[in-house]
Amino acid sequence: MPLFEIKNKKAKKVNTKEFKNELELHQLIDMNLEEIFGVRFIKDEHITDKHGRIETLGLDESNRPLVIEYKRTKEKGQLVQANRYMTWVKQNPDSFELLARKNIKNLKGEIDFSNPRILCFAQEYSIDDKCLALSLGAELWKYRYYENDTLVISREEEPEQLITTKSKGGFTIEKITREPRVVKTVDQHLEGASEELIDLFTRIDSEIKNISSEVERYTTNAEIIYKTSRNFVYLAVQNKNNCLRLLLRTSDDNLIDEKNLTKKIPKTHGYGNITRQLHLNPKDEQSEKFSIEDIMNIINQSYDSTQ
Repeated sequence: MPLFEIKNKKAKKVNTKEFKNELELHQLIDMNLEEIFGVRFIKDEHITDKHGRIETLGLDESNRPLVIEYKRTKEKGQLVQANRYMTWVKQNPDSFELLARKNIKNLKGEIDFSNPRILCFAQEYSIDDKCLALSLGAELWKYRYYENDTLVISREEEPEQLITTKSKGGFTIEKITREPRVVKTVDQHLEGASEELIDLFTRIDSEIKNISSEVERYTTNAEIIYKTSRNFVYLAVQNKNNCLRLLLRTSDDNLIDEKNLTKKIPKTHGYGNITRQLHLNPKDEQSEKFSIEDIMNIINQSYDSTQ
């Protein structure tokens, strides 16, 4: 993607440059994993007996194991390697957990081995890469490095599928929808919820997904989570209180909340930049204490904090 530097209303194109080698790229991302992806670094160049040398192991904000494979240019075999490394994680959860607890201070909670992540980092991907990534549930991230030491990253689009239609056009192009691998489905999270609560969730869920094509939804046993490169909303369905609880990411707790709908999360809870919580009861919407527009104004700020 072209990058332009603006000075005195004049645009000057910034040229791209290359990393000296793959190791330079690897080390730069590893040093900034938490800032870029919200991932805690565990170890790089981890040597295994049968699965080779794993470039990077990490743990995301939901305690999901993550393996990262880097390529400076478009090369074949990146996803095959990453999948081999993930096989090691799945077959050796005790060894992975030992590494995680040794290298991450004050690691809390259980590690979610049922929903691990594969992340690949390269300049370009082939259609074969995209199709394999879809099958594996892997994330493909592209990067461009510029002469002014700016690094731009973006999520690679999923492959498109030709669908025959009965209309005059012959073919239309329809994007394949990714079905995230989940422990507990959204429907299971909503089991036992009132009709009013399900309706409120459905409308909020639709609005969040419509913020951007970058937004991805996945679930854990406890929550429904919305993310870009980083998680920005953790949503829990609380049937007992007939409400939705949302935990929200902010930038240094900066948030415009004119109706004071959110409350600060105590720092002792250890959520980092997840600093606000919000409880939504359908009765409060009916009594006009909040509207969907009010809620989305807050959630959009949370989304913006990941950009």
